[in-house]
Amino acid sequence: MKAHPKLQSGLATLASAQVAPTGSHALATVAVVSVASPAPARIVKAAPAPSPEPSSPASTPSNAPDALLADVSTMDLMMPVAEPDLDIASRDSLWAEVGKSSGLDPLLLYSVALVESRALLPGGKVGPTPWLFRVNDHLVLGDRRHVQMEMAVASQFGSMVQDVGIMQVYYPMHRDAVRDPLTLLDPRTNITVAAKILRDGMHETRDPVLGVGYYHSHTPELARDYGAAVLAVYQRLKSLYRPGRAVQIAARQSAVHA
Repeated sequence: MKAHPKLQSGLATLASAQVAPTGSHALATVAVVSVASPAPARIVKAAPAPSPEPSSPASTPSNAPDALLADVSTMDLMMPVAEPDLDIASRDSLWAEVGKSSGLDPLLLYSVALVESRALLPGGKVGPTPWLFRVNDHLVLGDRRHVQMEMAVASQFGSMVQDVGIMQVYYPMHRDAVRDPLTLLDPRTNITVAAKILRDGMHETRDPVLGVGYYHSHTPELARDYGAAVLAVYQRLKSLYRPGRAVQIAARQSAVHA
């Protein structure tokens, strides 16, 4: 994802829920792992294509989802039924695996995912979810099969698939990293691609706020707002999962907008 200014109103809403300035230029830490009643996500399914006229000789015999899936030869729909290990507390989680291979803190990757795709999980906790994407600026989410079907339909009819999966990787700018957008629904692929985008951005500057923010946009103001939101979540997660460590990511106070 995402060197692009996507849906700033959505980012502003999310950032306001996670960053509560205690001063004019300070990062705040807030709990995001458990909430009582987060605002529900707005679910908008991809608009179905119009049905072909029966008399049209060039029309597709059937545009049912299963038929469409069979027609998309480049899409690998045989993803494992078992859900991936996305528990940040697990030593064998995807976050730990990709973090180790990419040289990034798994908690930082998880923080980006929380900002990008957080959803209410069983038990009243909040966590990132892999089964969502945006098409033509509309959000599609649900269970794995539903989201795969909807993306197959969108791809079949040439709709613009945008932010995909748990890290909301912006497919139009990173199509060289994967065969097709459906591949990005695989959490392992999604997090791996996102880790490279995040790492590359952090290597572009010594300013950690901007470096993290470049994952979202290279417009300085947008990058700072986004970086501040992610780092606020990151600091809070470190206090929850690493109570005995004092590792800090320094951020110049003057670089953070209130």
